[in-house]
Amino acid sequence: MNVYCNVNCCPYDGLCGNGLAESTKLCMMHNVRNSSLCVVAAEDIGAGEVLGQYLGEMDLVRPSVRDRPRNRGYRLVMKTRPESPAYQVRVVVNAEFMSGMMRFVKHACNPVAEFREVSNGRRTTVVVATTAFIRKGREITVDYGDDLWFVCRCGYKRCRHRDIQNEDDP
Repeated sequence: MNVYCNVNCCPYDGLCGNGLAESTKLCMMHNVRNSSLCVVAAEDIGAGEVLGQYLGEMDLVRPSVRDRPRNRGYRLVMKTRPESPAYQVRVVVNAEFMSGMMRFVKHACNPVAEFREVSNGRRTTVVVATTAFIRKGREITVDYGDDLWFVCRCGYKRCRHRDIQNEDDP
């Protein structure tokens, strides 16, 4: 079930297993291959564990990728659509200026975690959850989908974005 707890509905003040606190099993590291920050497992992590929220500013965009400018910044397009306004829009979470640790989770076409949209009443948020057992020291990766704001260079032999590998980042 994709439901989360908070202080208003949980006898443990939202600190139970369905709470949204960032996992203590993670640490930030400097990736020497590309000189960027990344999130790494500080200890073994089981499959299905929530690692934290993808935090940022909310914004509205057109639903079709063709009808909006290329994704810039760290804008994650949510699958859940708003109840209003009546015209077609999509909600994005932009982690460029306001974010948490999950902003530094890198893209891969063969990830060890996934984005999940979870709700509490009418409130929906995006979390990163593991899809498999992760050993200590392994980098946490997710699939950011098709609406990328960067050129995919994951190196996976079945990369879904092979057609843009030789382009420059926007």
